[in-house]
Amino acid sequence: MRILTLALSMLLACGGSSPAQDGSGPDAADMARPPVCSGRFYPADPGVLEAMVDSLLEPRTSTGSGGAVIAGVVPHAGYVFSGGTAADFYSAIRGEDIDVVVLVGPSHQVSFPGFSVFQGGSYLTPLGEVPVEQEISGRLLASHPAASFVPAAHEAEHCLEVQLPFLQRVLEPGFSIVPIIVGSADEDQLRFMAELILAEAFQRRILVIASCDLSHYPPEELAREVDSMTVAAILAGDAGAFLNATSQEALPEGVGTFACGRLPVALVMYYTGFFPGMEPELLSMTTSADFSGDGSQVVGYASILFTSQEPDPAGWSLSVEMGDMLMGIARGSVEAAVDGTDYSLPADLPRDLTVPRGAFVTLKRNGLLRGCVGSILAVSPLAETVADMARSAALEDPRFIPVSPAELEGLEYEISVLTPLQIVDDWRRVRVGTDGLLVVTGDGRSGVLLPQVPLEQGWDLEEFLQGVCLKAGLSPEAYLGDVLLYRFQAQVLVEGGSDTRRGD
Repeated sequence: MRILTLALSMLLACGGSSPAQDGSGPDAADMARPPVCSGRFYPADPGVLEAMVDSLLEPRTSTGSGGAVIAGVVPHAGYVFSGGTAADFYSAIRGEDIDVVVLVGPSHQVSFPGFSVFQGGSYLTPLGEVPVEQEISGRLLASHPAASFVPAAHEAEHCLEVQLPFLQRVLEPGFSIVPIIVGSADEDQLRFMAELILAEAFQRRILVIASCDLSHYPPEELAREVDSMTVAAILAGDAGAFLNATSQEALPEGVGTFACGRLPVALVMYYTGFFPGMEPELLSMTTSADFSGDGSQVVGYASILFTSQEPDPAGWSLSVEMGDMLMGIARGSVEAAVDGTDYSLPADLPRDLTVPRGAFVTLKRNGLLRGCVGSILAVSPLAETVADMARSAALEDPRFIPVSPAELEGLEYEISVLTPLQIVDDWRRVRVGTDGLLVVTGDGRSGVLLPQVPLEQGWDLEEFLQGVCLKAGLSPEAYLGDVLLYRFQAQVLVEGGSDTRRGD
């Protein structure tokens, strides 16, 4: 039977958007967002909905790689069209011990810059109430400069709501959600949001889901060709390359979009890219023609699972062999920089050195500091970060003149490989000598101190906290007020490898 255009716009895929209205909307922390697409995208009757979801899940079994599930890409059309494809993902997470699901989707109804992080108390479905994790939502809103709460972005949006009945049937009660709608965002904004979400993953088991349909309204044959390219770009793992490949400029004639949730998908790719041993897996890829029989104008769908053998960021560390390789990279980069020549990273780097990490490189001569430069944010692959920071420590630390060729032989190298940021909900839990600190204010000021600093200065906990506040240009007691504190650990690498150590 031929599908009507109206049904396509409401059930197969997405609608248009209009500008968001100004205003903060409802302010009550216990505000419950009602179901707005029940009876259209899925049944409104609780019994019928439960039976439908269970029937979609029943014939499917988990096919994951054996690692812990950390993220996914799932379609968001009406259940009669994409429900079976979505069920492939949800079957794979059935029984997983998930504390918080971060749901990220595109805005179909309004246009706005950045991210709208829901600040109400819960989302409702015919199957009951799903609580919002308000502490995480509040911290994301406070920490990310492009985050706000745009109520209109959530009021009539279907892309997150349609995921909830599946979650309610496959996860044990007790999980909460963080609903995020993406308006527009650049790569840096997406990467930083991914890192802020990762900062919450030390205390809770977090699952990040990108709600996304694929190509819109090409003929079936073209849709399958385009969707295969899009999925291949996701599985390749390079978020920047994925965004370029799926840009509006790259669209072939007859295709409205490669992926209506391409920005949420990129956020998931940045997030999963932080995890060592991460593996993406395509579970299924379909089109609306598989369910309607009409191949003239279709919408594409896919379910993609991301797992990791090392899902706990608190346990990430490098082997002595990886430390020795990083030390060689730092030395090679410094020597090339001082000699005025180009430096190239070794070919075929081990995977552990291609994961984005922050790092500091410290240079000493005769035990005295000769340069120290670093990046706390995990913007680039670790090997690239170390090479860049080593060069900057040798030539660009404003406290010192550039290192000369005559000094190269006597230089001592120390590399601090940083763990991801972790939120500090109580400053008394900061561990002197183990934790580094980052303090962030609402107006953009920040300061950072490495874990070694309080030991070198002989500081106690309060002196350490005061020191990082002063580094940010704040009053010494600012940590007691309305600032955000993040901590991190450093795996400190010294030459020889045997002295490699990590604070726990």
